[in-house]
Amino acid sequence: MLAAAEAQLPAGRETDRAATYPRASFPVLRGNAGLFASFTFGRVGSWLEPVPDHVIAVGLISGARPVGLALGTLLPGRTRAELLSVAVASTERRRGLGGRLLKAWLTEAGERGADACRATYTESMPGRAAFEALLAGTGWTKPQASGLVVIGRVGKMVDEVGSWPGVSDRLATPRSYSFDPLDLSLADVQAVERYLADPEAADMSGPFRLTDPLARDFSIAIRRDGQLVGWLLAAETRRSVLDANSDGTAIRYLEAYLDPAYRQSGIMVGAYYHCYSRQMALLGRESVAVYYTSHESRPRMVALSLRRFAPIAERVETIVSVSHRLRVPIP
Repeated sequence: MLAAAEAQLPAGRETDRAATYPRASFPVLRGNAGLFASFTFGRVGSWLEPVPDHVIAVGLISGARPVGLALGTLLPGRTRAELLSVAVASTERRRGLGGRLLKAWLTEAGERGADACRATYTESMPGRAAFEALLAGTGWTKPQASGLVVIGRVGKMVDEVGSWPGVSDRLATPRSYSFDPLDLSLADVQAVERYLADPEAADMSGPFRLTDPLARDFSIAIRRDGQLVGWLLAAETRRSVLDANSDGTAIRYLEAYLDPAYRQSGIMVGAYYHCYSRQMALLGRESVAVYYTSHESRPRMVALSLRRFAPIAERVETIVSVSHRLRVPIP
């Protein structure tokens, strides 16, 4: 969900001058589309070689050259597509091509069964104003805060969380709760499906629908008396989000869910502590932990993050969300 924040996005206001460039075309990319990989960020650029079924990729070709890309996903069984990035070569901007490219992507998303699209990005994203202007010109909603990202060194997080009053005792005596490897039985899969039917989990993917490969050393199943009651999912990213010049490992904690009956137990804090401790043991105290929580489905976790985690973090980012209903004609 943070992908759009990492993309290199077009700058400048576009006009109707695109009509004067009849050579521009917007093909749906299939098979090996590696020539377009430079128009998105590295983590998903490999998706273009070849393009997986769940990826919606529309290229921009002008003068027989690849000069742009709109990239997103539509997971099996879902009707909401996620726009991850839109990029146009600097030499081709201010010609209306970005708007046409985005419209072509929306059309393809609708033809694949999506009835809505969403994009998320950080409040401090470079090129945010240009990106939002592009979205507004194609009928997307106004931006609104949708989540919070807390970024910090994992060693400090472990030290601080483990010393919180009341938390240390709960961690020392987890009672009937356990944090287990993410090896799911058929009964576990059925439990996940039931939880995902909860309206509060509408923005979640669960352990088997994520587009990012899971970092299984840091992803867990939360159990109570042996029964699955939640999960914490993580993925590895190659570049530190704290230091653009660093090639250190960062772990992104993508999604957390706990059965509503147990949300007052404090066990989710214990789940993060467990994963942070394992990250510290495997990757070192200076490795980076990135934690996301949603305003939409987890307002209490947002409040907890601001009260507890933000003061010990190195950076806190607000996540902005925009959406588009495909049942409305694209302008």
